[in-house]
Amino acid sequence: MAERKKATEAAPETGNKDNTKNRIRATVRSLFRSGKRLTAKDINNLTNSNDARKVISDLRKDGYNIQDVRQANMCKLYWLIPDNKQGELSFLNDQQDDF
Repeated sequence: MAERKKATEAAPETGNKDNTKNRIRATVRSLFRSGKRLTAKDINNLTNSNDARKVISDLRKDGYNIQDVRQANMCKLYWLIPDNKQGELSFLNDQQDDF
């Protein structure tokens, strides 16, 4: 007769919290890079999470210039100020320097 597993065994982990966190951060980055202005509530609704302010804080620590302003309803509106560090690639300028 085959042995049965104990009922008290832990269920296998089905999800990885790090993958979920990275997915949320990538989604928030892409939302800001698209030029959208969002509240934390908007971000939480779009990412199905509840840690928008933490993600914004982490992105600021990573060097993203995220600005905010408090609205009349006491919510903060967040947006990304683009920098020129990742400017558009200009292959023509590179080719002219070679000649």
